[in-house]
Amino acid sequence: MNRDNAVLIIFGVLALIIGIALKLFIGRRVFYRRNSSGAEGFKNYRNALLTPFWESILAFMGGLLIILGVLALAFAKWIL
Repeated sequence: MNRDNAVLIIFGVLALIIGIALKLFIGRRVFYRRNSSGAEGFKNYRNALLTPFWESILAFMGGLLIILGVLALAFAKWIL
């Protein structure tokens, strides 16, 4: 195994783990924020604006990490 392949495999696995963890963390927060009628409850207006904004950015980054992890693992397999 080449050193470049090992770096790609490590990066791919870490990116997949971090990406999946981010997506699960955001999904869990959204799930537990909903009340019995299905609406999200926030403490104030500022939180109602900022929380979904930051969560959408983190979810996008998680999805991007998952894609990059899969591509890195596929590229490491292709080099082997």
